Amino acid sequence: MSNEHKFGTPSDLNPSSTTSTTYAKEQKSVSLFYIWFAANLTIGDFAIGFIPVSLGQPVYPSIIALTIGNITGGLLLAAMSVTGVLTRKPQMALSFGPFGRAGASVMSLLQWGNTLGWLTVNLVLAAFALDIIMGNVNFIIPIAVVATVVLVLAYYGHEAIRKFELAMSVSLGILFLAISLEFVFNSGSISYSPVPVIPVLSGFGITLASSFSYLMAWGPYAADYSRFVKDRREKSRSFYFTFLGGVIASFWIELLGMGVAIATSDSISNPATALARFMGGYFAVGMIALFLGGIAANAINLYSNGLSLNTVLARTGMKLPIFIGTIVSVALGIIGYYNFYSFYEIFLLILDYWITPWLGILIIHYFYIQRRAGNGTVAVRKFSGISSYCLAVLVSVPFMSPPAYFVGPIAALFNGVDVSYYVSFILAAVFYAVLNRQRTFNKTG
Repeated sequence: MSNEHKFGTPSDLNPSSTTSTTYAKEQKSVSLFYIWFAANLTIGDFAIGFIPVSLGQPVYPSIIALTIGNITGGLLLAAMSVTGVLTRKPQMALSFGPFGRAGASVMSLLQWGNTLGWLTVNLVLAAFALDIIMGNVNFIIPIAVVATVVLVLAYYGHEAIRKFELAMSVSLGILFLAISLEFVFNSGSISYSPVPVIPVLSGFGITLASSFSYLMAWGPYAADYSRFVKDRREKSRSFYFTFLGGVIASFWIELLGMGVAIATSDSISNPATALARFMGGYFAVGMIALFLGGIAANAINLYSNGLSLNTVLARTGMKLPIFIGTIVSVALGIIGYYNFYSFYEIFLLILDYWITPWLGILIIHYFYIQRRAGNGTVAVRKFSGISSYCLAVLVSVPFMSPPAYFVGPIAALFNGVDVSYYVSFILAAVFYAVLNRQRTFNKTG
C-alpha cells in the first residue's frame, strides 16, 4: 500500500481556495528577505534575549547559544521556503504527500495550535507596549486594537501582508537601529555580574532551545509565502533570502533584548516595561517598535492560522478561519495577560517537540524522494510518514527536559540540557528515508 503524491497537482491538497495562486501577484525571491526580516523584528525575539539574563547566565556562552540557535533554526526555515517555490502550494498542504489526508489533517491542527499560540504571544506583548503608550488603560483596549489591525491585514490576504511587511522591514529597521544606538552610546556605564540560578550548561541549553524554537517555528509558515515566487529556478535565491532575512533580524533583536535586560537589571517584568525604562524620555520610540513588530509577526501568524484550519475544513474559504483565529487568540490573550512568562518558555519548547520531526520528514520527501522521482508520481509506503514521526518523538523522550515537568535520563547526564528536538528531527528523517528506500516511481514528463 502507498500514499500517492503527484508533484505539482492538486491531488495532495484540500480542495479549497488555497490551491490557487491567482489571487495574489507573483513575486521575486528578494521579497522573502523583507517578509522574514520584518516578521522577526519583533517583541517575541526581544523577549528571548531576557531569558539568559533571568537565568543569571554569562554573556559569551549566551551569545554562542543564540548564534547556534538562530543558524540552525534559520536553515530549517529556509529549507521549507524552497518547498513553496518548487510546489507553489501552502505549507500544510504539503503534508498530504508523506502523511496522507488523515495524517496531514492532524499536522494541520497542530499547526493551527502553533499559530494560535504565536498569535496570543505577540498579541499580549504588543498590547504591553501599546498599553504604555496609551497610559495604562484597561488592558482589553490595547488587545482589541492589536487584534483588529491584524484581522484587517489577514482579511485582505497575501498581497496586503507582503506590502505591509516591506514597509515594516524599513520602519522597524530604523526604529530598532535607534534603540541599538542608544544601547551602544550607554554601554560604557553598563556592568553585569552574572549569578547563575541554574548550571551554566543548563542555561546554555535553555537559551539555545528558545532561540532555535523561535526561528524554526516559522518553518510551518514558509511555503505560504514562498509559493508566490514566480520562477522555480529561483529556489537557491529563495533559500538565501529567507535565511538571511530571518537570521539577521532574529539574532540582532535577541542580542538587543539581552543588552536591555542587563542594562536595566530587569529580566522579570515584561520586556516592554524594561525597554520603556531603558529609553527614558524616548520611551515612545521603543514602544512603537514593539507594537509594530507584534503587528508584523501576527499578520503572518493569522494568515497562516487561517490556511491551516482551511486545510482541515474543506471549502470554507479563508474568512471564517481568520475570524475564528482572531476570536480565540483574543480570549487566550485576555486570560494570559498577567501570567505571560511562565507560559512563554514552556510554549517555545513544546514547539520543538512536534515541529522538528515533521520538518525532517518533509525535507526527505521533497528534497530526496521527490527528487528521485523527477516529475513523476511519488509512491511512498502508507503510514510511513506518521509512523516515522511517532517513533522519532518516542525515541527522543529520554532527551527531553521541559522545565518544571521532568528530566529525561539522557538529558540528566547533560545537566538537564534538552536536545530532543535535534534528535527527533534526525531520526524522523532517517526513519522515513529508510522506510521508502526501495520505492519505485512512475516517471512522467
